[in-house]
Amino acid sequence: MPKNLIVITKLFPYNFTEAFLESETPFLQEKFKKIIFMPLLKGRIRPNFSSLTVDDSYNILYSKKTIMIIRILFSFDLYQSLFFHRKSLLKKNMFMACIKQQIHMQTIKCIIKNNPSNFTEDTIVYSYWFNAPVYAFLKLREKYRMKYRVVCRAHRWDVYDENGDMPYRKYCIEHVDKIFPISQDACDFLTKKYGYKDKYILSRLGVQKRNVTTKASAPFNFQVLTISQLIQRKRLDLVLNALTVFASKNQDISIQWTHFGTGNMEKDLRMKVSSIDIPNMRTTFMGYVPNIEIIQFMEKSTVDVFMNLSTSEGVPVSIMEVQSYGIPVIATNVGGTGEIIDKDNGILLPSCPSLEDVVAALEKVYQSDFNRDIIKNHWNKLSNAQTNFRHFANLLSNTQ
Repeated sequence: MPKNLIVITKLFPYNFTEAFLESETPFLQEKFKKIIFMPLLKGRIRPNFSSLTVDDSYNILYSKKTIMIIRILFSFDLYQSLFFHRKSLLKKNMFMACIKQQIHMQTIKCIIKNNPSNFTEDTIVYSYWFNAPVYAFLKLREKYRMKYRVVCRAHRWDVYDENGDMPYRKYCIEHVDKIFPISQDACDFLTKKYGYKDKYILSRLGVQKRNVTTKASAPFNFQVLTISQLIQRKRLDLVLNALTVFASKNQDISIQWTHFGTGNMEKDLRMKVSSIDIPNMRTTFMGYVPNIEIIQFMEKSTVDVFMNLSTSEGVPVSIMEVQSYGIPVIATNVGGTGEIIDKDNGILLPSCPSLEDVVAALEKVYQSDFNRDIIKNHWNKLSNAQTNFRHFANLLSNTQ
């Protein structure tokens, strides 16, 4: 059984991205004697995580892109990569992806040469994302005939390749020891597109248990909650349009829409909201706030439904979070969302719902009486952080 774990992240334990690793790390610590975190970027260490072993050599070397680019211009690997992907170089971001991948190659080569004792047969390299570092660690393992193992999680953008910028994808899948997709949909997608079914092990993420059940509103009140970036993919404009129609049709109902999050659509959405003259509908944009404030909102306020109409997802943390409070959900059937929503905890819409579909779902939720204990039990079966992360740590420590 491997004793050492090297965790490649984007920022964790810095700043506040990759929040699931906060819950996952204690279970990893139970299974591995030594854990080293290597974030690609640097920030401010999170509270309560200052005792973790962090190696900043990755972000220090990776930040010296100019030097790395000069090196790779004289690297055979770069031109081999460009030739291999020659048919797709003009598509989206593939050319720059090949360049970035070689920067990662040069960075990781330096890391391994500087600390070869960290990369022995007793070591697992675990990338939190299925991205360029995975290829680099695999290629260098093959080149230098090393025996460390390489595994990764796979979420959304790193599964469905929405940007068309993932070079040597099949090589990675063929040579990686294991991939842990966070949804069955991701497992099925990768199997259908690349084969190697035995490489994929479903390993769901999860959120912490909540001892509070959010209450529903009093009659003739309807509280709607959304939590996301205000970007095109999240379709908040469709949420607004549907609520406007719903409010117009039900003028005896007082409707409150509260949104947490910001993004490049915020200005346009605020302008649209200000132009709507419907007395029984109010909208509040809370902007970006720490997660603790969203938790406090759900614990102290009434919420009747949570909405997520995204065009693509992995398995949304926001849905798992609200389900832990017993809140019903209206969501689109994209990515792994459909795996955590059924008739007992919400309404699953088509991936591209019409305005009428969304309005009908709002009508149904308003008229229904969802059992919030059943919703919490459903969350416990699929999205309990303790259960899921303990299972993942066991799988990881037994990787052969």
